[in-house]
Amino acid sequence: MSPDSPARPHLHPAAVTALAIAGAAIVGAVGFLVWLLAQPVDPNAEATQRLVQWEEVFERYRAAHGALPDMPFGGYCLGDGFPVGTGSTANCRDYESTTYYTQDASASLMDALQSVGELPRGATTPVRGTVGPYAIYDEAGVRLLTSENGTCEAPAAEVWNDGEGLFVCQILLER
Repeated sequence: MSPDSPARPHLHPAAVTALAIAGAAIVGAVGFLVWLLAQPVDPNAEATQRLVQWEEVFERYRAAHGALPDMPFGGYCLGDGFPVGTGSTANCRDYESTTYYTQDASASLMDALQSVGELPRGATTPVRGTVGPYAIYDEAGVRLLTSENGTCEAPAAEVWNDGEGLFVCQILLER
């Protein structure tokens, strides 16, 4: 350093320590976030959460229009991204058998529900050839259904199981 150069300021040792601690805390927080995001997602909890999201959409529709969407009795896929199965179409419920509903045939229900906001996206994890979520309109009301493995997560209730791990779980919306 030449005699004409101004003296360079130095950080106080306490400031250096504080910066090191703050840097370590940030690195620790980032590491925790990476670990948290890498944890496996419980497919049953995810399937039930998707039903709850659809329940909220149907109830928003009811609040805005005074009733649930008016659809003929039958089954409807809720959302998109269903696997291609029987008939070479994107299907929900038992997508590779004769008891399936098509994503395309569900478009009128999706259009009605979209009038009250963004819709939940994607299919849930298939269980033994059954995938949800889907809705069945019948005399009891609108049954929001999905497949879960081994049990149903609350608030969804079991309506059927095959004795080998497939549970069909529902949230019932009364008219």
